Parts: sequence; C-alpha cells; structure tokens
Amino acid sequence: MANFYVTIRGIAENPSITEINIRATPSTSGTFLFKAAVGIAGLPVLEVAADAEGKNFQGKVYSWFKVTFPNGQTGWARDDLVEIQGDGSAFGYGMVANKTYAFILTRVAPAAPVPTAPAAPVSPAAPAAPVVAAPAPVAPAAPAAPIPAMPDVPKPAVPAVPAVPAVPATTKGVCTAIVIMRDGANARSAPTTTASLVFKASRDARFQIDQVRQGDGGDTFKWANGTLQGQKVWMREDVLRFEGDTEFFGLGKPDLYPAPMTNRWWVRGFTGVNPADHWGWDFGAVTGEPIFCGPKGGFVMASVECQKCAGGRSFKNFGIPLSNPAALGDPAWNYGYGHYVIVRYMNDQLPESSKQLLAQKGLAGAHLFAMYAHLDSRSVNAGVTLSPNALVGMCGDTGNSEATHLHLEVRASTNPNDPWANMKKNLLDPVILFGR
Repeated sequence: MANFYVTIRGIAENPSITEINIRATPSTSGTFLFKAAVGIAGLPVLEVAADAEGKNFQGKVYSWFKVTFPNGQTGWARDDLVEIQGDGSAFGYGMVANKTYAFILTRVAPAAPVPTAPAAPVSPAAPAAPVVAAPAPVAPAAPAAPIPAMPDVPKPAVPAVPAVPAVPATTKGVCTAIVIMRDGANARSAPTTTASLVFKASRDARFQIDQVRQGDGGDTFKWANGTLQGQKVWMREDVLRFEGDTEFFGLGKPDLYPAPMTNRWWVRGFTGVNPADHWGWDFGAVTGEPIFCGPKGGFVMASVECQKCAGGRSFKNFGIPLSNPAALGDPAWNYGYGHYVIVRYMNDQLPESSKQLLAQKGLAGAHLFAMYAHLDSRSVNAGVTLSPNALVGMCGDTGNSEATHLHLEVRASTNPNDPWANMKKNLLDPVILFGR
C-alpha cells in the first residue's frame, strides 16, 4: 500500500548496531539478501506475514514486513527491528498516525489476504551471535567493538531514547518530504507564497515528492510537489526535511550526517558570517531531548560549563535582553553559547559530498568542527573519543536563548588541533555536513 511505510529502527538500546539483515522470506532462516542501514525511512510495505517458524518473544509471534528499498530491491524485515506509520488497514494494523515501534502493536488478520509473490528458496543460515541490550543511551567513550550480525531473537523493548537515524544513499528517484515546522506549514496550489492556501499541513506530515522546481516570481527557494491529504500541493523546501533520493530531485546529497536530534522542529538557518548574522542552525525541541554525534563517531575538543547558566538559566532569567552585547562578551556566559560541546570530525570521517565542498572552498583535506550549544546538560568530557551516534548532551535553554533549542554551528580547519576561535574565518553553513 502506497500510504503504509516502514522505518528501519534496529536495536535502539544498542546504537553500535547500525544495520539489520534483510531476508528473502519472513524468517531468520531465510536467505540473507543484504544489510539495511538503521534510519532508512519511507519504505513502502508490500506484504506482512507471521514468522514462518513461529518464533516469538514471551508468546508474541514476530511479524515480518516485505518492503521496497529506494534502490528497487525488496526484502523482509522483522517487526522488532522496525517502526511503521500510515494506513495499515490492508495489513491488519489500522491507521497508525505516528511512527510506532511495530512489535508493540497487535496485528489483526485482514479480511482479504494480501497477494504474495512467490517466495525465494530457503537455505539455512549460520546462527547470529546474541547481543545484550545496552542499559543506558550513553555510548562508551571508546568505539564499540563491531558486531558481526544481528541477533536472531533480540529482546524487544520500547526505549526512552531512540537511535539517531542515518541518511541513506539511494539510486532511485524516490523521495519523501516531511513537515518540520513546530506549528505546521502552508500547503499551496502553486510554487509561490502568493498562491492560494490549500490547507495547513501539520508537523511531521509526509508525502512522496513528484517534482521539484524553483518558485515562481523570482522566489529563490525550491518547492516540492506531491499528494497530501488527497490533494496535490506545493510546499517550500525550507519548511521540509527529506528522506530518500534527495540528489535525484536536487535537494542535497544523500550521504550527509543526520540531524543531531530525533524529535525536533526547524527554527531558523544560517544567514552569514557577519556579527549581525545567524552563524548556524537552530532546532527547537523539548528540554532534555537527547543530542547525538555523527554516525562515524568523533572527538570531543571542548565541553564547557556555563558559570551563569546553572539550573538551565538564560539571559531572560536575569532580565538581560536577547543578544545583549555585554552578555555576549562575558566568558561567564560562555559568550552567549550557554553550556556547549565541540566535536571534531576528521576528514576521513566526513561524507564524500562534504569533502568535495570543502575542496571547492579551497579547504581540501580540512576537518569539520561542530558546536552543540545552549545545552541543558553535557554528557561527554573534553578529550573523549566518541563511538558512532554517541550521546553528546541534552537540549536546553541556556545562555543567549529565548526558548529550548539546539544551536548547531560548524567551522573548518586543516589543523586538527585548531582552537575554535581561530576558525572563525572558516565558519560554514551546517548544510556542508548535516541534513535537516
């Protein structure tokens, strides 16, 4: 069904597992086809079936989802490793309004069977090594040892902190747009803000993109067109994030790091390098929302407590106007950044598209440094090497801040030990490394 989707979740309690096994049939004994990266989203569901061998956890038999991947391949993924969303009525799930861990849902067999394609021959596979779920969301300081294969029967759980999605590389022109504005965004009849309003799309509403074009009347933004709520609409790129083949539609490279927070909304972007400009991206979230490092790990260059921010305080708690020059120049306020962490991503850890953009800017071989600012709390210390998707801190409202949000700022240097202040000349739009 076109409106019922799977997201590869993996084992969120163990973020060192970044891929899951996709099988030819709905069984862990089915022929292994390929590995799918955790975080791939918007995979259309073709079929759902109970575990062919009746495998279960505490009496609940696993279900399997046959899905189509962005490169056109199909395969089966088990319900304790995925999330689902959309109209699953034809498969016995009813309407799943929000992305939900599939294993916790009860499937009722549909009245009419869903047609199935002939199954591929089953051949035995070597048993996978068991994995013990991690007790806490904070990844170890040293990179986790590689895990050779997914466990056949992992203990399913609903974690407090979900794994950070990875942005998959794709080869087929299938791309999904997701509304990222906290209060929703306008869906219009044509690609311009002067076109009639069709309706206001709610946050996290999603649609498959049919086409992308430059806005009318000299609009500098691109607009995405697709079907939402049964109507053809246009939405501007700055109110959306994208999953799938973004490159096919000219919406960015598919190999970028994912945004550092799972539950977030867009506030504002990078405007320039002058003092009055905004030097990074702002993501809104609730206080305490986990913030993660990149999918290949990193190194903590700095982790600094704000002396005047104890208890999660910002300028407004002291009656100081936002962007007050005196407070911005005060080291006790961390120059307005509040509690912050700076993580270095070495050049060999960067996506290929990031390396190419750095080279175009005359910074071939440079490393990227990301500041995560206005934190409520920090989870890492300076000098620590981070494993992939390690917890960096919690989103907060400290320093020069008027509401809970993450300020993400990126700078570059060919010197891996360059101090942050020295890299001001190489301040960059975070789009060089991150997806929204």
